[in-house]
Amino acid sequence: MLEAVRDFRAQTGVRIGVKPAGGIRTTKDAIKFLVLVNETAGEDWLDNHWFRFGASSLLNDLLMQRQKLATGRYSGPDYVTVD
Repeated sequence: MLEAVRDFRAQTGVRIGVKPAGGIRTTKDAIKFLVLVNETAGEDWLDNHWFRFGASSLLNDLLMQRQKLATGRYSGPDYVTVD
Protein backbone atom coordinates (compact mmCIF):
# COMPACT_ATOMS: atom_id res chain seq x y z
CA MET A 1 0.00 0.00 0.00
CA LEU A 2 2.75 2.46 0.93
CA GLU A 3 4.73 1.63 -2.18
CA ALA A 4 1.64 2.24 -4.33
CA VAL A 5 1.06 5.63 -2.67
CA ARG A 6 4.73 6.55 -3.12
CA ASP A 7 4.76 5.44 -6.76
CA PHE A 8 1.49 7.27 -7.50
CA ARG A 9 3.01 10.51 -6.22
CA ALA A 10 6.17 9.95 -8.28
CA GLN A 11 4.11 9.40 -11.45
CA THR A 12 1.44 12.07 -11.00
CA GLY A 13 2.81 14.58 -8.50
CA VAL A 14 -0.34 14.11 -6.42
CA ARG A 15 0.09 13.12 -2.79
CA ILE A 16 -2.67 11.12 -1.13
CA GLY A 17 -3.06 10.20 2.51
CA VAL A 18 -2.83 6.81 4.19
CA LYS A 19 -4.94 5.59 7.11
CA PRO A 20 -4.10 1.99 7.99
CA ALA A 21 -6.52 0.06 10.18
CA GLY A 22 -6.70 -3.47 11.48
CA GLY A 23 -3.81 -5.37 13.00
CA ILE A 24 -2.33 -2.30 14.68
CA ARG A 25 -3.15 -3.00 18.31
CA THR A 26 -0.06 -2.13 20.31
CA THR A 27 2.39 0.71 20.61
CA LYS A 28 5.07 -1.58 19.19
CA ASP A 29 2.88 -2.24 16.13
CA ALA A 30 2.48 1.51 15.64
CA ILE A 31 6.21 2.17 15.92
CA LYS A 32 6.93 -0.53 13.34
CA PHE A 33 4.42 1.07 10.98
CA LEU A 34 5.86 4.56 11.53
CA VAL A 35 9.31 3.25 10.61
CA LEU A 36 7.86 1.56 7.54
CA VAL A 37 6.16 4.79 6.42
CA ASN A 38 9.34 6.79 6.95
CA GLU A 39 11.50 4.32 5.03
CA THR A 40 9.03 3.71 2.19
CA ALA A 41 7.18 6.96 1.58
CA GLY A 42 9.47 9.44 3.31
CA GLU A 43 9.54 11.64 6.36
CA ASP A 44 7.10 14.17 4.90
CA TRP A 45 4.34 11.53 5.16
CA LEU A 46 4.73 11.43 8.96
CA ASP A 47 2.19 14.20 9.34
CA ASN A 48 -1.43 14.01 10.47
CA HIS A 49 -2.59 15.43 7.14
CA TRP A 50 -1.12 12.47 5.24
CA PHE A 51 -0.92 9.63 7.75
CA ARG A 52 -3.19 8.51 10.59
CA PHE A 53 -3.93 5.29 12.42
CA GLY A 54 -7.46 3.92 12.36
CA ALA A 55 -7.22 1.57 15.32
CA SER A 56 -9.16 2.15 18.54
CA SER A 57 -7.41 -0.63 20.45
CA LEU A 58 -4.12 1.17 19.83
CA LEU A 59 -5.34 4.05 22.00
CA ASN A 60 -5.87 1.69 24.94
CA ASP A 61 -2.34 0.34 24.65
CA LEU A 62 -0.89 3.85 24.35
CA LEU A 63 -2.72 4.87 27.53
CA MET A 64 -1.41 1.81 29.39
CA GLN A 65 2.16 2.47 28.20
CA ARG A 66 1.90 6.10 29.28
CA GLN A 67 0.67 5.04 32.72
CA LYS A 68 3.60 2.63 33.03
CA LEU A 69 6.07 5.40 32.17
CA ALA A 70 4.51 7.67 34.79
CA THR A 71 4.21 5.14 37.62
CA GLY A 72 6.62 2.34 36.76
CA ARG A 73 3.85 -0.24 36.56
CA TYR A 74 0.94 -1.14 34.36
CA SER A 75 -2.53 -0.04 35.41
CA GLY A 76 -5.39 -2.31 36.38
CA PRO A 77 -7.74 -3.78 33.79
CA ASP A 78 -10.38 -1.09 34.37
CA TYR A 79 -8.02 1.81 33.56
CA VAL A 80 -8.96 1.72 29.88
CA THR A 81 -12.00 0.58 27.95
CA VAL A 82 -12.23 -2.98 26.74
CA ASP A 83 -12.73 -3.37 23.00
